[in-house]
Amino acid sequence: MKKINLSITGCMGRMGQQLIKTSRANKNFKLVSLTENRIINKNIMGIRPNLNTENAFKKANVIIDFTIPKCTLEVLKIASKLNKRVVIGTTGFSKKEENIIKNTQEKFLFLKLEI
Repeated sequence: MKKINLSITGCMGRMGQQLIKTSRANKNFKLVSLTENRIINKNIMGIRPNLNTENAFKKANVIIDFTIPKCTLEVLKIASKLNKRVVIGTTGFSKKEENIIKNTQEKFLFLKLEI
């Protein structure tokens, strides 16, 4: 089976750190990029975190995003342009932000979990 190239946003957060750890333990995934909302002078698993840019997501098959709504919308814009798949775990979207995401459903699967 071909490995899935992953990009993880918000890599310094709790969820980002857990995703990095989990992806490392799974032989089906290859971590190709990490992003954060500020410049980080640190290597994580041999990868230097970038800002959310086209270049940061270029090699990814899937982008996993557990950040904040503003960042998620930024990631979706870039992912749409690059035709990348995105898994969104971000919460706290306003109705307006939810509508923006719903309007991109042709490219992205949008699941709203009510807990």
